[in-house]
Amino acid sequence: MQWSKQMSLPAIGSDVARPDRDNGSRAGFTLIEIAVVMVIISMVMLLVLPRLPSSDQENLKISARTLASTLRYMHERAATSRTGYYLTLAPGTDSVKIVEIGGDGSAKEPTDPLLQKSPVKEGITVADVRIPRLGKVSEGELRVDVGVAGVRDFVTIHLRSAEGQFWTVMAFPSGGKVKAFEGYHEDPP
Repeated sequence: MQWSKQMSLPAIGSDVARPDRDNGSRAGFTLIEIAVVMVIISMVMLLVLPRLPSSDQENLKISARTLASTLRYMHERAATSRTGYYLTLAPGTDSVKIVEIGGDGSAKEPTDPLLQKSPVKEGITVADVRIPRLGKVSEGELRVDVGVAGVRDFVTIHLRSAEGQFWTVMAFPSGGKVKAFEGYHEDPP
């Protein structure tokens, strides 16, 4: 028995080789294509979002939280390294400076890089500072000591944005507890 019919295979890439696909019409994107686009969009957002201007309200909130964290960190550094620090505040301005007390009692710039920059963002001012033994201080310069036991007195620092909004930072003595609250508070809520 002999076969007289000859069979030929379809050419690679022809429509006959892929009977499950229509003629050039694809419905949708593959999962890989979608994932690549998402990665590209994510990278662009990582580059663009930090450069967008933030609002005064956001700067105020960040400043209050950073100041509270800085006070806690100063207390922890003072307790672990047996080094004293103090915070110099000038109410009515944006001047907030951290100073390290040297072994001989002299003031110097902190050796810790986290304490070398101001915790208050540009455009945010220290409205006033309340310490029970001094009262409300709204001008001049004020020194808040932070030692091994934390701050010596209960301290309330009011930060104000250019729009007139407030955040309050409260540091409690003997323990290092520091809290930040939205609004103008004189007593702990």
